[in-house]
Parts: sequence; C-alpha cells; structure tokens
Amino acid sequence: MQWFDYKLSWDPARWGGIRKLHIPSDQIWIPDILLYNNADGEPHITILSDALVYHNGLIVWKPPSIYKSFCPINIEYFPYDSQSCTLKFGGWSYNGFLLDVRQLPSAGSPIINREDESGKEYQYLEKGMDLSGFYQSLEWDLMSLTSQRHEQLYPGCCGQDFYIDVTFDIALRRKTLFYTVNLVIPCMLIAILTTFVFYIPPIEHKMTFSISILVSLTVFYLVLIELIPPTSLVIPLIGRYLLFTMFLVAMSILLSVLSLNYYRRDGSAHPMPHWMQAVFIETLPKYIGIKKAEEDEISDRGSSTSEIGQFLDSSRRPSPYFLAVPTPVYGDEKKKTRGELNKVGSASRPLSGDTFESAFDANFTQESWWKNSGGL
Repeated sequence: MQWFDYKLSWDPARWGGIRKLHIPSDQIWIPDILLYNNADGEPHITILSDALVYHNGLIVWKPPSIYKSFCPINIEYFPYDSQSCTLKFGGWSYNGFLLDVRQLPSAGSPIINREDESGKEYQYLEKGMDLSGFYQSLEWDLMSLTSQRHEQLYPGCCGQDFYIDVTFDIALRRKTLFYTVNLVIPCMLIAILTTFVFYIPPIEHKMTFSISILVSLTVFYLVLIELIPPTSLVIPLIGRYLLFTMFLVAMSILLSVLSLNYYRRDGSAHPMPHWMQAVFIETLPKYIGIKKAEEDEISDRGSSTSEIGQFLDSSRRPSPYFLAVPTPVYGDEKKKTRGELNKVGSASRPLSGDTFESAFDANFTQESWWKNSGGL
C-alpha cells in the first residue's frame, strides 16, 4: 500500500541529495486498514516492516502478512468444483473524509464505474491485484482476481459517516487430475464389477466377491470424507454415487443370500410353495422368453434310469453333491457306455444337471482299476 504524508517531505538539495529513506513503520503514521471478514488470527498487520519514505511525502509500505477470511464453500460437484472468496479491506476508525482507500490501476486494466443491483455506484478493476510475484498452486487454478471500491454507511455505529472499503473477489477452480485418477476412476470400476456378481455361479465365492466390493467402496467413501471439508449444507455428487453404489451392493448380497439359500434347499425338506411355482414356473417363463421342458421328456426315462431311480425323486431336485461320490463298480455289475449315460442325463437334466458324466468318468476309472488289478 502507499499514501502521502506531507509532513515527511523535504528538499533533496538541502539534505545532500537524499531522495528516500527507510524508516521503521512503528515510528510513522500508518493507516489502520484491516480485513473486515477475518476468520482467524489478528485482523491487523502484525509484522511491521520498514516503510520506504520519498522526499515528496510518498510512503510505500509492503508488509508481509497471511490472512484467513470467511468464504462460502460449495462442494456439490467435488472434485470438479469452483470456489469464490472475498477479501474486504478498509479503515476501522477513520471515515471516508479522513481516509480514502483506492485501487491501483495497471496499464491494461483501467478503473470502471459500475452500478450494483440496488443502484449504488462502485469502482471496478478487472486486475485487482499485482500478480507478478504469484506462484501457481498445486491444487487450485486462479481464474480471476477483481477488486471493487465501495462507500458504505454504518448507521448503527457510526452515524452518517461513510467508510470506504476495497473488496477483492477471487475465483478458484480445483485441479482434477489427482482426484480423477485416484478416486473417481477406481470407484467407477468397482461399481462396474458389482454387475458381475450375478454372473458368478451359486458358490461360496459369490458372497466373498460381493463383500469385498462393499468393503472397497466403504474404504473409498472414508477417503472421500477425509478429502472434502466438513459441511452439512450439501452432499457432493460423488458421495451420493458411492452411497447409492454401496446400497446396490448390499442389495446384491441380500439377493445372493436368498438365491444360494433356495439353490441349496432339498425338495423333500423344503417343498416349493404354490405361489412361487405359479409365478416362476407357470407364468414368468413365457414373458421372459424361457420355454418349459415338455412333460413327456421329463417323465419318459424308461429302463435307462431304473438304476438311479432309487436315488432320485421326480418331485424334487437332488442335492448337487449327490452324484459327486459314485458307488464303486465291481466286475460287470454296472456297465454303461457314455452314450447311454448321456441319454439318461438328457432325459433327467431338468432335475440332476450335468452330474451323469462325472458319475460315468468315476465309474470308468474304477472299472479300469478293477481290470488292471485282476479283478475280472
């Protein structure tokens, strides 16, 4: 900042050609300019550096200082958000007749007179601050920095005296590369994996896969909470996305539990309810393009299934582990060709699945072992 103090002017010719002096700022008059919307710390300038005093009374004072102000934060579109903040500086005890605060225009940015919504005039400067010593931030991009000069009345405390302030409007935009690579893309990939839960066969690993996805989403949600500032005004869209995805994963786990439960049930101990049979077997297949097996194909097993009829009941589906351990075959007691077993399997496939070929392979292995050992 700079101002004129004509009490500190002199003639350089009378004082040995001295045109400027470095004087401690605590030994001269300085304006009591402070940050009105200060959020933390001391609103006044605490580091009193030396002031540069010229012979014509011009005083240039550039004290270093760090200011923290109140700024509204909108994190709805985090991490693709933009923020704006204002810094309002003005005199505290000197009114507009004693202290006139003005902007310093640059060559390419003149001061423009404008009117606000209420009709009051103010002075607008597009380049509100000298950015020659500004260093780029690693997290934010500076979009604009403008300044406005206002003349305000404060009748509640100061009567009819007006006070002058200069407000700096700072527009920032967050750099998104870090958050896109490390947060957004992994969350989307994990959410896509959720759809593959229903393609996994009904085995125990299906539950493990679903729970792993849920834990991963929970970890990313905790990371998101650490990154965004705490606020209760709005939930960011990426937070809603993670919560909705976690809800879908939880529902997929619930459906997986129900499907595994129904798949592992034994027909004799848990008969199918009539309403379920009417909905899922009689009504629903014709609307989703599934054809029911012909009744004669299901019932026509003949003598080819006589040897396994003692183990299978046409009114229920056997346990999937029933034929995994076949009965040993000795001699010519059981001899089936693969074609015969395939015929039996195709006739009874709606009930027992693909377990006949595994039974044949096991019987064939035992029969070969019996022949090689001299059993026949």
